[in-house]
Amino acid sequence: MSTQNLNGKVAVITGSSMGVGKAIAQELAACGVKVVLNGRDEQKLNQAAEEIRKAGGTVRICRADIREPNQCQQIINCAIKEYGQFDILVNNAAITSRGSVEEMAAENFKMLMDTNCIGSAYMCKCAIPELAKTKGQLIFISSAAGFRGFPYNSAYTISKLAQIGLADALRVEVYDQGIHVGIAYLSFIKNDPEKMILNVDGSWMYLPERTHVKRVTPKYVAGRVCRMIKKRQGHITISGLTKITSLVSRYMPWFANWYILKNRRKIEREYSHKVGAKVEDTAIKSKMV
Repeated sequence: MSTQNLNGKVAVITGSSMGVGKAIAQELAACGVKVVLNGRDEQKLNQAAEEIRKAGGTVRICRADIREPNQCQQIINCAIKEYGQFDILVNNAAITSRGSVEEMAAENFKMLMDTNCIGSAYMCKCAIPELAKTKGQLIFISSAAGFRGFPYNSAYTISKLAQIGLADALRVEVYDQGIHVGIAYLSFIKNDPEKMILNVDGSWMYLPERTHVKRVTPKYVAGRVCRMIKKRQGHITISGLTKITSLVSRYMPWFANWYILKNRRKIEREYSHKVGAKVEDTAIKSKMV
């Protein structure tokens, strides 16, 4: 498989003020890519941009909410205005939640679908005309939750399953335009301490530290994603757990069902209760809605 030189390319990374998105932006910038950071927290965006500049990268920021189609167009316009071209869209922005369908706050379902799937669709819709000019790439940062429904995490899993459906549809739709579609499936990540999720009651909380599972770093994920982009790969699974989940879900669904049923109480304890520090800062919460 040939490797593409990324030097001079232009990339937009959604949800890139922190965590995996920020790490991907840093990795691409180190490869000579001119990057546009996106998020809703301007202070964090500026901090991330400054880190990239200090490392010698070329970067701009675009504060925008991908749940709004007009703002998605603004992000693409920012890349074109600043750099004169557009080559790579990384759909990374995502939020997660916890809780059963019965107890989940109704607004959680809408917020996760709007951010994790529909926001990606808006971004792709705006990006395709420009990517067709450069035979560029649409990249989706997905999850092992996109392989099958996962109990007590339903709002997140349905949004990721839908996002995979979007990516698979686009793979065919944009094929004749020379646009590549790639999906990276992630599992447990060493998250930023300020990573927030939606609790079952709809309140924001800081994601509890998950020390009982093996986690990979955002930098490791970014390295794998950057290599996927260079090689224009269609799919990658990051971490052994993700690979196992993929294989079992595809070839042994009966075993996956049995295993989840067997461990349902443990899963329920971890994902259905209000744990973790609640976000009390009104200014922080206002940036998340």
